[in-house]
Amino acid sequence: MLLMFKLKNLTYFLLMSIFSSVSLGTELVIEHVANAGVKISSGNNTVLIDALFGAHKRFNSLSEKAFTQLTKQGADVALTTHRHSDHFGAKRTSNFLKHNPDTLFISTPQVLKKLAGKVASPQLRTESLAAFQSKLFSHHNVNVSVLNFPHGDPGVHAKTQNYAYLVDINGWKVLHIGDAGINVEQIEGLKLAKKNIDVALIHDRCLRQSDCEQRIKQMNVGKVAFIHMTDEQIKPVSTWIKKNLANATMLVTGYESVSLKK
Repeated sequence: MLLMFKLKNLTYFLLMSIFSSVSLGTELVIEHVANAGVKISSGNNTVLIDALFGAHKRFNSLSEKAFTQLTKQGADVALTTHRHSDHFGAKRTSNFLKHNPDTLFISTPQVLKKLAGKVASPQLRTESLAAFQSKLFSHHNVNVSVLNFPHGDPGVHAKTQNYAYLVDINGWKVLHIGDAGINVEQIEGLKLAKKNIDVALIHDRCLRQSDCEQRIKQMNVGKVAFIHMTDEQIKPVSTWIKKNLANATMLVTGYESVSLKK
């Protein structure tokens, strides 16, 4: 009887442990850091995208105090979509990585050139990607598919490499496209509609396209959050959302986070 009691208790304990671990892992939180920068968290994992840049004249950015706090919190993976100063800063990125030696940093070849000699090479990953190509990286149970997704201003920024990231974190899939534009060719070429994307983080310049709503629907995403905007754009973007895509939201001042549960 004593053995049976112990076995029952052990079984109960194991089942509760499994249930608790699954329950804790069913929430996804995406926090606005600054401009297009976000912090993605689920379970015990954290990913930063476009969050490690310095002071900027046009777009909001983290103060030194806030950046220090972000550095103390750390991350499993840090990503930068491209080299522009409102998405990437060599000083803050190198400082963050030095204080978090177990963080894996992934970006374009152009960005990694700016970190050469400043960051230990085992922390850095990149890949030269051609049209519609992708590369998968894994670190601390986080899977990141790096997608070649050209900058939305090809005339002005034709030489700027822009990568999108499809982050698979604790069963959730989050897409961040940086400064990329959304068009049929990219959606079909990268087979985005088949990726089961839970949240897509999209530059608000999409709203300048007459077919923005159609392209978002073509991507077959669960939810859209618009990023990369100044505070005066909040009202017109909010108006567009209410009229065209009621399930969408923003990550900007006053709209600091998105939280989803399964």
